[in-house]
Amino acid sequence: MTYVVVDPVGTYPRHLLGFLGGKLGKAAVAVFTSEARHRLWRDKWSHELGRFVVDELPATSLRGAAAAARRILARHGRVEGVVPWDEETVLLGARLSEHLGLDWNSLRVMERCRDKAVMKAWLRRAGTVRVNASAVVDDREGALRFQRRVGRWPVVVKPTAGSGSEHVSFPADEDTLLRDCERVRQAGSGRVLLEEYVGGDELVVNGIVDARSDLLVTDVWRYDRRTVDGVPNLFWLTDRIATHDPLFAQVGTYAAAVVEALGLRRAPIHMEVKVDDRGPCLIEVGARFSGGNLPVLASKLHGRDLIELAACQYLADVPLRADDLDRRRYDRLDARVVHGVQTRELDRIEVVHGVATVEALPSFDQLARLRAVGQRAPRTRDYDTAAWELSLLHESSAQVDADADVAHRVLRYE
Repeated sequence: MTYVVVDPVGTYPRHLLGFLGGKLGKAAVAVFTSEARHRLWRDKWSHELGRFVVDELPATSLRGAAAAARRILARHGRVEGVVPWDEETVLLGARLSEHLGLDWNSLRVMERCRDKAVMKAWLRRAGTVRVNASAVVDDREGALRFQRRVGRWPVVVKPTAGSGSEHVSFPADEDTLLRDCERVRQAGSGRVLLEEYVGGDELVVNGIVDARSDLLVTDVWRYDRRTVDGVPNLFWLTDRIATHDPLFAQVGTYAAAVVEALGLRRAPIHMEVKVDDRGPCLIEVGARFSGGNLPVLASKLHGRDLIELAACQYLADVPLRADDLDRRRYDRLDARVVHGVQTRELDRIEVVHGVATVEALPSFDQLARLRAVGQRAPRTRDYDTAAWELSLLHESSAQVDADADVAHRVLRYE
């Protein structure tokens, strides 16, 4: 039987299609959300993954989902499921699922997860989990009124549909607040969302949700964000949290309650949570895999491909169990993601320093997002403009610590 995959371009679709097609023998119908992604498929990814795809549909909007579903049914009959794997594909995936008569998340549920303002308003009404104050604002008066209601600085400014910390800021005065709101308006990633600032540790909860909205927490991480050369909130390190750390259970229990309140089913989740003296408080949650190849690194921690485990949920009602994971292996190993920061913009990279040194580190796992000689190196302002990204994996936490320090010191562009 065939299944539908939305935008099969990237590392995660490589795992998904390789498993569903290469191991299970299932054929995919590829649907694209834009002509740019369809072109990327034709020019690059089809050469590697094309053997798993039996049909392609051109760029399809939410309005065109009904026609796309009719075309799929006419050509292939009933399909087994829809696989929308990232932030840009979940809404179309939900709409296709409805028109194809499949038992996946409804568009209404996905809209809660895709729009940060809608999500937090829903959870606030449900009243089952802690959610910070937030409001969508359209003008100067609305922004200042929200800050006065919260009663303290800083506040958080972000776009309702953003990702990767893009255009997220923490103004501490009225002039900066209004300037940052205007920047979000100009960016075009949704409306301006203001939130009450919550301090404490910032943690990531990744997992998979089954058909009963039961969450299997696969991995938990702590973000170490820093101000570098005057730019605040930059990713510096992402550290694995062991299962015996009290934070693991605390944020895992909270995440399960959030998933249940949202009504999310049969999907991977990526959730960001702040933990202060009052306990966990949601930053955001997406019905998708985590960015930065964290699922690949977490798979190595467990010795089990977590993307394959999630793939089964897209297509079938398969109860998730704790023994689907190897928590003893996860705790025995330590892992870290090291994020590169470019403090000045380079129009053209002349030299890349430190690659051989980093690749020889005892805990070296993978070096990603590294720019080549001749490319531009933008100044790092958010996740998407990080200079490079390095994953480390080793049984010794001390070795991981030392190797992260070396990488930050030697890996740079000139």
